[in-house]
Amino acid sequence: MLRPVLYAVFISSAIALPETGWYPKYHIAPQHGWMNDPNGLIYFQGFYHVFWQYNPAAPQWGLMHWGHARSPDLLTWEHLPIALAPSLPGDIDGAFSGSAVLLNETLTLIYTGVSENGTRQVQMVATSQDGVAFEKLGVVIGGNETNFRDPKAWWQDGSWYVVIGAQTADERGQVSLYSSPDFFNWTPQGVLAQADPSLGYMWECPDFFSLEGKQVLVVNPQGIQSKGEDFQNLFQTGYFVGSWAPGGNFAVERGFRELDHGHDFYASQTFEAPDGRRLEIGWLGMWESQFPENASGWAGMLSLPRELTLSDQGDLEVRPLREIQSLRTERLEVPQTLHIAPGGGVAILQNISHSEVALDFKLHNSSSNSFAIQLTKESFERDGGAQVHVDRNCSRVFLERHYPAYNITRSSRSVAVNLTGNLSLDIFIDGSSMEVFVNDGQAVMSSRIYPDAELRTFLITAQNGSVAVDRLKVWDL
Repeated sequence: MLRPVLYAVFISSAIALPETGWYPKYHIAPQHGWMNDPNGLIYFQGFYHVFWQYNPAAPQWGLMHWGHARSPDLLTWEHLPIALAPSLPGDIDGAFSGSAVLLNETLTLIYTGVSENGTRQVQMVATSQDGVAFEKLGVVIGGNETNFRDPKAWWQDGSWYVVIGAQTADERGQVSLYSSPDFFNWTPQGVLAQADPSLGYMWECPDFFSLEGKQVLVVNPQGIQSKGEDFQNLFQTGYFVGSWAPGGNFAVERGFRELDHGHDFYASQTFEAPDGRRLEIGWLGMWESQFPENASGWAGMLSLPRELTLSDQGDLEVRPLREIQSLRTERLEVPQTLHIAPGGGVAILQNISHSEVALDFKLHNSSSNSFAIQLTKESFERDGGAQVHVDRNCSRVFLERHYPAYNITRSSRSVAVNLTGNLSLDIFIDGSSMEVFVNDGQAVMSSRIYPDAELRTFLITAQNGSVAVDRLKVWDL
């Protein structure tokens, strides 16, 4: 058995070291090869475990395994041996996404096995006594469907339940529901939810959980058409809020809304922490995106763990993991209001690589209707890079990026925000990612970024008026 290693200090003559400028410090990324969907999030024997879709052979999608890491604190990650590799007739063409539960003190995985050149997808189980070595127990839910995958299981009212991403006969996304008394013998319970014609032809990686007395269904539709500034990515991650009890129907009370509004967020999964918090991790990637880091032998990363709560209005509130504050080393604090002159800009810091930037704006003291927080050389418009652009005329916050050297043309993603009062931004930068949390849970935007060393200067600019920055703090993480 391979010895566990810390990814931050892993050195091997057989594997090229990750590119130092883009490889993250406090996010999970593969030491080599390809990473996408997070799987099997669970707390077990004193560690948080995270698995993911993994191709160890190359930094591109390929024959799917389950990569595996664990952490005592969700901040320092120890890479473990591959948890699942294709080996049985049911998963010979790949071990696709799934989830983890604690079954009689045993760490138990349920995942999709793929065979017959990807045309047959079944649900399979594997177990571990120590959280490191896994024994496969075979197929527990059969089927011949091409689109029947990504089981997410939970225990409720004396029974196990699992939701599975699926597709109707007329090619609309749906979520199938099963129940079991023992986790091995499953009975169909019908369809939990189904897409109307506007909500995609396939729903991947469903998640279903209770929050503040309501039930939240997270799905990842494929095939939604963009609508103005919304649904701009190839595929989406979003959620419904409603009511459900075993034996009944899921009554939707709030319709589908995007969970993350950036370029790169997909296939998120949640779990309950020991203290009761609902935590979420997603893939910071998107199908058909560029992954320039693959030139260094690795590709893909996972998001910062996030805390989910539900507002009184039925909106998911998304905040960064509170434990991240323990990594802070203060780099800069501006103790008084910072005024940006009309048409001007202020360079705050250089070499922003693995940092948190917190800003508060009192908009009634600002006359500019357009201002930006940039990570660039001297000007985003001229030099490219990334920026958070606040447009008060259309009441939206935009996350833009432009890296033509890596075939990433200028594009933006955005979220509607009430910009009549105050605005707070909490921005996390980690090598090649930017995650922007807006107004303490109101919204989040996540995108991969690819700055060279000269594109890591942090600036604030204003157009057609002045901007007052009431609070500005920067920490290295």
